[in-house]
Amino acid sequence: MKYDFIIGGAGLAGLTLAWQMIENNLLEDKKLLIIDADKKDKNDRTWCLWSKPEMWIANLPINQSWDTATVKGKGFDLSQKLEPYRYYKIEGIDYYKFIIKKLSNNTQVTFIQDVIVYEDESRKSIKTEKSTYHYSSYFFKSYFYSDEIKALSNPKKHFIWQHFYGWKIKTEKAIFNPTKITYMDMQVPEVKGGLSFAYILPESENEALVEYTLFSADLWKEEEYKTALENYINNNLELKEYSIVELEYNKIPMTNSVFAKRSKSIIPIGTLAGTVKPSTGYSFVRNYNHIQQIIKTLKSGRDDFALSGSKRFRFYDEVLMNVLHTGKSSGHEVFGSLYTKNKLSLLLKFLNEDTNLLEDLKIMNTVPKWAFIKAVAEELFESVTTKNSEFFTDLQR
Repeated sequence: MKYDFIIGGAGLAGLTLAWQMIENNLLEDKKLLIIDADKKDKNDRTWCLWSKPEMWIANLPINQSWDTATVKGKGFDLSQKLEPYRYYKIEGIDYYKFIIKKLSNNTQVTFIQDVIVYEDESRKSIKTEKSTYHYSSYFFKSYFYSDEIKALSNPKKHFIWQHFYGWKIKTEKAIFNPTKITYMDMQVPEVKGGLSFAYILPESENEALVEYTLFSADLWKEEEYKTALENYINNNLELKEYSIVELEYNKIPMTNSVFAKRSKSIIPIGTLAGTVKPSTGYSFVRNYNHIQQIIKTLKSGRDDFALSGSKRFRFYDEVLMNVLHTGKSSGHEVFGSLYTKNKLSLLLKFLNEDTNLLEDLKIMNTVPKWAFIKAVAEELFESVTTKNSEFFTDLQR
């Protein structure tokens, strides 16, 4: 059977796109097929974001939200109001149920559980383990293969992982403060060429998601994450007796490289399109904004699906990744300076790419200066040499 659109992967990007297609009446006379290997019936992840209270946020299946956060490190333990922002948590299973319910009520949408093995743009066909499907307009691709990750191992680029291992735990005693999150606790052993910290999202006085997170090029073995998390819970939280309710174990690529460029009718979305912010690993808001851009393109009949973004903030991300990846300064030193010398709400505004140049300069004045000056020089040199190389390559064509 032939469809107008096919979405490969029912993750955050794929499901959000399908939902917004319905909301914007783009499927009244068109058919959409969604293909994913999973049923989406497990709570396999947690999405978090910060935002000002907005209508689109109110429409989401928010599990919990907070207006206060704590950051900790060597010699500091600070709690601050996030105003005008709130920090939101969405559990994967809630988001899946929320959107799949909307999709099931629409006769123009078909959901198939299968594994995609090949895309043929020339024939506009998608081959799976069980069948072959065709589309007339676009194939939106959100999954990626290991070789697409390997392709990013460019010595001129900084590629690191955000990798984490967490447990939702329950305790007999009232341990947690459910009114505030621990956004970053750096009172953990440092990791070379990156950043290490713990992260706590309390649901009640007796239950919380506790995660051990790293930004680094090298992944750990599962047992190493488990040991680090256990040590943090036992020693930092001084907690010996608890039960594990859920496990969260994942990794997110952090890079300024776009994994896949558009190939005519094959449109990358989600992580594949570069929606994960390189300096934080957060993607929910950037993903939503990219989907809105795609919807506007489909409604207008234009043909521009690339993720838009600020070149200024893209450069900032590259500089920070340079500092961390090359070890010019430790992650604890960089983020410790940022947290102790700036309001957390200003840093969230900066990470949302909403600050003006004067605010940017104020924040930049609080980081280890020589480390960042060196990184800026290296990134500017790399940018110039890359542009010159591309210019001479074009001349030879």
